[in-house]
Amino acid sequence: MTRTRQLAAIVLGGLILARPTSGQARDGRAGSAPAAAIATYNDARTTRVSGVLTVGADRTIEGDVAVLNGPVTVAGRITGSLVAINADVRLAPGASIGRVLIVVGGTITGREAAAVGGEVTHQAELLRYHVVDERLVADDEPSLDDSWWKRRPPRRPVRQDDRSWRDWTFTSAHTYNRVEGLPILVGPRIHQITGWGRFTLDAFGVVRTAGPVQWDRGTLGHDVTSEVQLGTKLAIGIGGRTFDVVDGVEDWQMDDGEAGLAAFALHRDFRDYYRRHGGLGLVRLHAGRDADLTMSLGDERWESARERDPISVIRGNEAWRVNPAMDEGTMHLAIARLRVDTRRREGSPWGGWFLNAEWERGTGTLARNPRLLSILPRPDGVQYARGFVDVRRYNRLAPNAALNVRFVAGGWLSGDQLPMQRRLSVGGPATLPGYDFRRAWRVDPDVLTCGGTTLPGAPALCDRMMLVQAEYRGDFGIGWMRNDARDDWWRPGFNRRASWVLFADAGRGWRIGPSDGTLTYGSTSLPALSTFRTDLGAGVDFGSMGIYLAKSTSTAREPVNVLLRAQHRF
Repeated sequence: MTRTRQLAAIVLGGLILARPTSGQARDGRAGSAPAAAIATYNDARTTRVSGVLTVGADRTIEGDVAVLNGPVTVAGRITGSLVAINADVRLAPGASIGRVLIVVGGTITGREAAAVGGEVTHQAELLRYHVVDERLVADDEPSLDDSWWKRRPPRRPVRQDDRSWRDWTFTSAHTYNRVEGLPILVGPRIHQITGWGRFTLDAFGVVRTAGPVQWDRGTLGHDVTSEVQLGTKLAIGIGGRTFDVVDGVEDWQMDDGEAGLAAFALHRDFRDYYRRHGGLGLVRLHAGRDADLTMSLGDERWESARERDPISVIRGNEAWRVNPAMDEGTMHLAIARLRVDTRRREGSPWGGWFLNAEWERGTGTLARNPRLLSILPRPDGVQYARGFVDVRRYNRLAPNAALNVRFVAGGWLSGDQLPMQRRLSVGGPATLPGYDFRRAWRVDPDVLTCGGTTLPGAPALCDRMMLVQAEYRGDFGIGWMRNDARDDWWRPGFNRRASWVLFADAGRGWRIGPSDGTLTYGSTSLPALSTFRTDLGAGVDFGSMGIYLAKSTSTAREPVNVLLRAQHRF
């Protein structure tokens, strides 16, 4: 690589990871439990305990009690409230708490056999705090999430959702791929709060940096989104979007930033891409920050996109994997999407639910697989319905241990065969890390791509897919590791949340049609569990960078894979 290309690579890498020069930062959601716990602890009338507290069956404590770093065992009686901060609480049969029970950063056991006079409030995530003049003060949370490339503090005050602002944005799209290189977004943003709700507008021009850079649709695009929201916590939004963008196929597998890092640094692009040009209108029902239901109607044109030759740090002289051909034509799409997110913080989830469910109905005219067929394709009328669900549960078992599970399923529901843009697959670092991405020639039958590895670019060809992931993680509790809420932004992603991880995954894809018991099953049938591909693994997660070993348990000849992840597994 020449000195010029090296310099360009450094600049582009910084743009992939940099935060926008302007725009709204998202804080972790502030809950009522920490505030109430701190208020009770700081009350001069509260009995404070640091460390272990045991209330025997023959003992009564008058008034409120606050325990720091526990654990707490109650068999007797507390006449006031009990607050446990970063402590587990065990209630023995017959235990009595006169008022409320608040547990932050711990677990509660024995609740059913005890008497609690007031509300029980529980937050699994640890409370990070410091002490000033014997008073507890909560630490400020880092902005955005725990991803190490997003830790740099903003240079201007963080905007809150209840404030109006306007600015001109020049930023990268925080991803990198073999079709666009580094997309640059330029344009105005408006966030206006009114007495009846709010108005938002993001109007971006898109400049793609992968060569050849020309004054055409290959280099230039646009993405304009606007919404009027009526109400605040419970609200309805009406909006629209017009766009000419390059979009990813199966973008559910890996975060944009991590996919971009893999392409830029390792010359590995874990997605396929297609062009979308059109517009849509939407209605969105908001239920605070935790949930929303979006319904949209749109018309758009789909086109294939060819891979180019953007810069990469390693193996930059090698050819990129072919970007597979996609179906081309015009489509009318009706989409309903439900999002529910009760996690305490997106970047470091320790407890709660995440649900993303989608139903899509498409009608239009498509030329099927234009670069895969030996004859000139003829456009045909297409009508299909497709569903997708991604549900995750984060379970705090102890202050420093969690069991997290994920279930993903989706694919064809009715109508014609799914377009290439809507096919599915599994395999690779984000789904089945014991199997290499799009390299299923050692897997017979190919239940990972459903035969895609025999075609240029190894496209996803499965009509349906199912995946189950589980992990058990525990903190190392090493005190010398950095506090990412306060330390310098430029240091690597090693922070005091470092944990060890044990995980297991199982999944496969299949086609819909006359059942052959291997790759194809009827529309009302499911493959036998014995046909699912499985793997086991272990690793160390340093908060946002992880190193893992994964081994297939269902295909013995698959070697052990060593993986570097730039985010949590899920």
